[in-house]
Amino acid sequence: MTIQKLKQYKIFKNEILLSLKLLKNQGYCNINYKLKTSKKIYLIRKFISDETVNINRKFEFTVQKKAYKKDIAGKPLFLDKDKNFMVCEFLKGKHKESLNAQEIKHLAKMVKKLHSIKSNVNPYDFKKPLNYYKKNLNTKEARKSISICKQELKILKKYKKTLVTTHHDLNPRNILFHKNCIKFIDWEYAGVNDSFFDLATLCFEFTLNKKEEKILLKSYQKRTNKMDIQKLHSYIKIYKNICKLWFMDLENAK
Repeated sequence: MTIQKLKQYKIFKNEILLSLKLLKNQGYCNINYKLKTSKKIYLIRKFISDETVNINRKFEFTVQKKAYKKDIAGKPLFLDKDKNFMVCEFLKGKHKESLNAQEIKHLAKMVKKLHSIKSNVNPYDFKKPLNYYKKNLNTKEARKSISICKQELKILKKYKKTLVTTHHDLNPRNILFHKNCIKFIDWEYAGVNDSFFDLATLCFEFTLNKKEEKILLKSYQKRTNKMDIQKLHSYIKIYKNICKLWFMDLENAK
C-alpha cells in the first residue's frame, strides 16, 4: 500500500495525502496503516488473508457502518470493489489487559448496543469451522480441542439461544478505551450467534473471576442465575478451544 496507489481511487477529495505509516499493532489478516492528510487522519486496512473461516469483507463493512451509527465503532468510508482494502475513521484510544468493576459494567452496556444491530445473515454454524479444522489439523491437541467443542455444543442444546449480531473477536486488541467511550474495531469476524459467545470471549480474554462474570452478566441482562453461568462457561470452553484451533491452523499454513 502506497500514497500513490491511494491517490488513484480519488477517495480523499480536496485533501493532500501527507504520510502513510504502519501501525505498531497489527492483526493476523490485515496490514493496518495510519494515513495523515491535510484535513484528517484515517485508518487503512489492507487485507492480506480471507482464508480463515467466516470472513466476509462486505458484511464487515456493512456491520461496521451500523455500529458507527450506534457510536461503538469508527466510521467506515470506503471498501475497495475487489475487497483489497478498507478506509475507516482513525480512532484514538488505548487497549486494556484488565478491567475494574465499572469498566466491566460499561463494556457490558456497549456489547448490548452491539447486539442490537440488525442483521439478515444466517446464524454462525460451529460445525463448519470444526469440520475444517478436523480436515486440516491432524494432531492429538487439535483432536482434543475439537472434541471439547463438540461436547460443549451438545450441552448447550438444553439452553435457549438468543441470536444477535456478534463481533466474534472481542479480545483486548479489538477494544479501544478513550475518555468515557468504548469503541470496537476489526469487525471481520462479525456474524450472528448467541449473545453469550461475545460475553464468554470477554470473560476469557480479560480473565474475569466468578464475581466479575456475574457483574458482566447482570450489567448485560439485569439478572443472572445458575443456568446462565453454566451456559457462559460452556461458551468460554468453546471460545478457548476455537482460538487454539485457529492459531494451530495459522501455524500449519506457514
